[in-house]
Amino acid sequence: MDRFRRVAPLHVLQPPYNLFERGIEADLLPYCRKNKIATLGYGALCRGLLSGRMQPDTKFGGDDLRRTDPKFQQPRFARYLAAVQRLDRLARHRFGKRVIHLAIRWMLDQGVTTALWGARHPDQLQPVDETRGWQLDASARTEIDRILRETIASPIGSQPNSTS
Repeated sequence: MDRFRRVAPLHVLQPPYNLFERGIEADLLPYCRKNKIATLGYGALCRGLLSGRMQPDTKFGGDDLRRTDPKFQQPRFARYLAAVQRLDRLARHRFGKRVIHLAIRWMLDQGVTTALWGARHPDQLQPVDETRGWQLDASARTEIDRILRETIASPIGSQPNSTS
């Protein structure tokens, strides 16, 4: 980005980012904050995982990218669904919200300028209203990270910010 910025202004970056895919936290997100570059984080709902609507028997057909994404293959899919269930309980108990609202609020609270997710129907934009007017406190962020460590971290110690 520094090299690019020597020849042209850079105003926005659009990396993948969500509770399960956190690879930008170490370098890109701090760089963008420091240099006042807007960050449009795409995949806020991690291909629907963080919508709270998927079940263990959810099937992906046709050319759906989730057919080959490791997060949607067993046994990993079960671990991700377990994380989503625990995050949903946290969201309901602490904030009177759902996991979808928690996931978007978390992303915005990390300093992302805009959280992007795909919507095929207008009702899939309903979560927007439920993400305004509240924030996650430090104890909620700590609890979220604990849930992710306990549910999706592999036995060999990989971190929840892995994109695989």
